[in-house]
Amino acid sequence: MLFESPETTIGFWLAVGFAAFVGTLVHLVKSPKGTLGFPLAFMLALYVMHIGAIVHLVPGYFHQNNAFLFGIGYTRISVAKGIQVSMIGYVAMAFAIWLTTYFRQNYSLEFDRARYPARFLRTAERSMLIVGSIFFVAILVAPELTAVPSLGAVVFSSRSLLPIAICFALLRRVWLGEGLSMWQIGALTAAIPLANLLGTAILAEALATVIFIGCFWLAIVGRRLGVWRALLALMLGLYVFLYLSINYLLVRGEFREIVWQQTSTLEQRVDGLFDALSKFTPLSTDDEDQLFALDARLNQALFTGMAVEKLEYQPDTYENGSTLLAYMFSFVPRIIWVDKPVRGGSEFLTRHTGYQASRETTYGIGPFFEFYVNFGLWGVIVFSMMFAALVRWIDLRCYRAMVYGRMTEAVPLAVGALALVQPLSTMSSVFSSFYASIIIGFIIAKMMERYLDIRTFAEAQAKISRV
Repeated sequence: MLFESPETTIGFWLAVGFAAFVGTLVHLVKSPKGTLGFPLAFMLALYVMHIGAIVHLVPGYFHQNNAFLFGIGYTRISVAKGIQVSMIGYVAMAFAIWLTTYFRQNYSLEFDRARYPARFLRTAERSMLIVGSIFFVAILVAPELTAVPSLGAVVFSSRSLLPIAICFALLRRVWLGEGLSMWQIGALTAAIPLANLLGTAILAEALATVIFIGCFWLAIVGRRLGVWRALLALMLGLYVFLYLSINYLLVRGEFREIVWQQTSTLEQRVDGLFDALSKFTPLSTDDEDQLFALDARLNQALFTGMAVEKLEYQPDTYENGSTLLAYMFSFVPRIIWVDKPVRGGSEFLTRHTGYQASRETTYGIGPFFEFYVNFGLWGVIVFSMMFAALVRWIDLRCYRAMVYGRMTEAVPLAVGALALVQPLSTMSSVFSSFYASIIIGFIIAKMMERYLDIRTFAEAQAKISRV
């Protein structure tokens, strides 16, 4: 560690990570090559999942006073080691995003209103909203579909079309100044986590979607707002996120008892949700329960630190690339590859930390943990750069496609980018979702080509006008 005190180490690396995030924000907003905010969403989601380490800087905070945290068996030194490794990877990601921008062709792209007939963007938005809503509602009504091998990945990825449709609505509002108002778009965005809460009482994936949409909006209005206003908007959004997340974590047990009852009605779930909301309290460093919740759920550094400590004593237990190799072939359906390995989760966490995690509970490990247990610190640096470079490349390609009206190319890329915003998943899981999302997005885009490609749309309209 850099410092003798674990508190100083934690504070230093959290500050370094925040500086890397701000630097990424400034770079993306000012880049003449444009952005749709995908790297920003990717970086923000990762930072949020490590921000819980800040509780160890609160005077008098002692995590072992909580029975659950005491049972994990980590120390403040574990957190310091974990946050150091994670933020080194985080800085490497920020650097890769910057490099990828300047390694691409030297061009400057701006949206041109003359290129986009209002009718085209209107039709594209409405068609995507309809298709996206159908898939989203289908999963809420029949969640058992996601449990079917191969089919589950397809159905699960299809619901990502709804947030992409909301992004289309944002484009129409910001670029053409028409369509859904900002409050209507905000209400539609908020409906995603609310529907997830009432349907499954699971919030994590829906929040990643909200982050994605929020960063998309920030990217397309960033220059107009200016860097400082954009940063202020992000800070306010982060506070609201923490307020809602921490308070929900404190009451979710009672709420889940209602939702997970097979006989519970929609009215009972809504009443349960309002009852949970009534128990929300302002954030306070004097509230130990809030600090425990923040440490337990938004402090991924503690598991990474435990892995660092275990590998210091057992250096022969590195994975040496075995889990990272698996993600390259995660596109192969389980229906074909029956013995396809499942890596990650409780068993993987136990193997590399010693913590006897319950198999009935889902544990996320995140990219930095997985990169480290494969190749150590250099693995974290190299693979973090590769991962972030992929996100920025998709961002640049998708932005260019949207500027030229090639929504048939933009839709699969955007859906794929959303699949990469999974800060707690294994690489195998992330890329399995990514491949499925790209395929689904491509199929849907080709089926709706006359509404999503400006040239095809113009040709169709010309034929109609001649008739």
